[in-house]
Amino acid sequence: MDAALQPVVLTERQRRVLWLLSVGRPREEIARETGVTTVGVKSSCNRIYRQLGAATAAQAVRNGLLAGHIGPYEDCGSLAAYRRHIKRDEPICAACKRGNRERAETEAALRNRRVTLSEAETRLLRAFDAGRTVAQICARWNVPQKVVKELTASAYAALGVSHLPQSVRREAALREAAVRGLLRMRLPEQRPARSNPVTLTDTQVKILAALEGGATLSEASRELGMHPGTLSTRLSEAYRRLDVAWMDKGDRRTAALRKAREHGLLPEPATA
Repeated sequence: MDAALQPVVLTERQRRVLWLLSVGRPREEIARETGVTTVGVKSSCNRIYRQLGAATAAQAVRNGLLAGHIGPYEDCGSLAAYRRHIKRDEPICAACKRGNRERAETEAALRNRRVTLSEAETRLLRAFDAGRTVAQICARWNVPQKVVKELTASAYAALGVSHLPQSVRREAALREAAVRGLLRMRLPEQRPARSNPVTLTDTQVKILAALEGGATLSEASRELGMHPGTLSTRLSEAYRRLDVAWMDKGDRRTAALRKAREHGLLPEPATA
C-alpha cells in the first residue's frame, strides 16, 4: 500500500505537544509541562511537522485540527476563540460556529426592536460622537460626574450594549445610534410639550428679568441685593424648572429667557 495513504498516527505525547503549540506555549514551557528537555521537545516538534506535512507550528496546528488530532479550545464558542480561529487560519469548530450564529441572532433581535432615547441621552451621545470626554461634558454642562455616568448607563441600556466590554461599549453605542438615525435628531424642535405648567418664584423672575436687561451675574446680584452664590443657586433652579439645565452653558441663558418669555413669566418691557 502507498505510504502516502497511510493515516497519520500521533503518540499521546505528540498530541500533548501539538496542543500546547496550539495555545501559544513556547518550547521551554512545553518542556516543563511534558517533563522532557528542550532538545526533546524540538525533536518531537520536528517529527510532528514531518508527519503532518507542515513547515511551521501554525501549519502543524491547522493540519492537526483538520485531521482531528487535537480538539477545540476550552473557550471555543466565545467571540475571542472565533477570532483566533480566523487569525490563525484554522478551521472554525462547531462550538464557535454555533456561538457566532447565536451572537448574530441576538444582535438582529436587538437591532429590530424599537429604541427611544431622551433628549439628554441623545445630546450625551452627540457629545461622545464629537470626541468629548466625560470631564469635558461635566464642565460644559455644569453638572457633576455622577449625573453624566448615570445618563451614560441608561443610554447604553436602551441601545442594548451594556453587556459588552467597557473598552468597546461607547463605540458600539455610537454605531448603533448612528445606524438608527438617533444622532441626527433635532432636539429643540422635537421635544414634546410639557404636561405641567412652568412656574417660577418672584426672585427667579427678577433674576431673569435682570439678565434679560443685559446685566451680568455680578451686576444682577448687586441690583437685587443678593449674595452671588444665592443668586446662582436660584438661577440654577430656574434653569431646571424651564428644562434647559441639560443644554450647553453658552446656550442655557438664552433658551431660559426665551422659554420664560413664551410662558408669559417675564414682565413686559417698559415702553418710553
